[in-house]
Amino acid sequence: MLNSKVNSKYSTIFFDWSGVIADDNGDECIRKSLTNVGVSESKIKEVLEKHFNDFMLGNISEIKYWNNIKNEYGLNIPDQYCGVYDRWQGITPNQNMIELINELKKLGYKVGLITNIIKPVFDIIKASGYYDVFDDIVASCEVGLVKPQPEIYNLALKKLGASSQESIFIDDKQSNLDTAARMDFKTILAKNHNQIYSELRSIL
Repeated sequence: MLNSKVNSKYSTIFFDWSGVIADDNGDECIRKSLTNVGVSESKIKEVLEKHFNDFMLGNISEIKYWNNIKNEYGLNIPDQYCGVYDRWQGITPNQNMIELINELKKLGYKVGLITNIIKPVFDIIKASGYYDVFDDIVASCEVGLVKPQPEIYNLALKKLGASSQESIFIDDKQSNLDTAARMDFKTILAKNHNQIYSELRSIL
C-alpha cells in the first residue's frame, strides 16, 4: 500500500509512456520500420538522429519523414508512405499501470506524463482516451522539446505547479533519468509494474 501525499515529501509523480505505462518501449518497432524499407542496421542510429528526432519534435509529418529518408538514402519508398506506426503495441497501456495512477491520484498526488512521441501515435492514444487519467501531458511532438532536454522537464513542472524537489520521474531510459536527477527529481528506472510499485512504496 502506498502512503498518502499527507505523509510524503513528494507531491507529484511524472511517468514516461513507452516502456513504462505501456510495456513496449517502441525501439524494436522503430528499428523494424526502418529495416523494412531498406535502411541498413549500420545506418539506423544516423537516421534516428537526423530524421526521427525531427519527427518526434513535431517539425515534420510522417510523409515528410519517410520522403527525407527516401531521398537521402536512395530507397524505394512510396511518396505517400505513412501509417507505419499505427499498429504499434505500445499504444495500449498496461492496465496495472493505469490502476497505479488512479491509486496515486486518490491518495492526493498529481500525476503527469512526459513523453517523446510522434504525432500519429500521440493522436491515436489521445483519441483512445488513454491520456485522460493524467493531470497533465507534455508530449514532444506538441511542445517541440524532447527528453533529455531540461526544458521539457521544466515545462512539465510549470504546468503542474510543482518543484523538482517534490517530484518523482519514472522512465525506462537512464539518459532521461540522468537529466532529471541533475535537476533534483527523485528518479526510478522502470523495469516492470511490480518493480515500479515497490520502489514507489519505499519512497512515498
